[in-house]
Amino acid sequence: MIAGDKNEFAIKYCFFDDDKQTEISMFVKGKNILEFKRNGMFLTTKWDLTDIAIWLRNLIENAVDDPYPVEAEGTYAAIKDIAAREFDSEDDAVFDAYYDKLDEWNDRHRWHPHSNGGILADVYFQFVGDCMEISWNNQDDEVDFTYQLGGETVPKDVFIETVEKFLTAFANHWYPST
Repeated sequence: MIAGDKNEFAIKYCFFDDDKQTEISMFVKGKNILEFKRNGMFLTTKWDLTDIAIWLRNLIENAVDDPYPVEAEGTYAAIKDIAAREFDSEDDAVFDAYYDKLDEWNDRHRWHPHSNGGILADVYFQFVGDCMEISWNNQDDEVDFTYQLGGETVPKDVFIETVEKFLTAFANHWYPST
């Protein structure tokens, strides 16, 4: 199944009833940003995505502008996060407050911490005006992701509609009404 348009924004998914796993691809401007190479084959995420679905639901329900919390070089959040992590301070309180602010923002805008160990691209989602900025930092020594570092924007309404379709299908399949 697919929700959306691959050339703009789409989520392609397939459910595996025997082990409660969902295979998912996320297309942004034609790129499956979740694609990785393993043993000579191109694959995409296949895992129990319950926590990711909950995280996406929270993201959509709180769809407000929430700018990156510190000044940092970069066009997209994933790139800003790399630059922001170079901060240091001799003052422990300043250091802790800075990184707490980054970590709190990342918890709201980065889904990777909710992957429960699945191979999942490190993707950041940030509402900016009428758009959703989707950026990724997949510079990982253990997983060979096709799209290492970058970002794109898609219309906010397209993003929300597509994610809603996916979340509805996910809920209907894994948690049907009784």
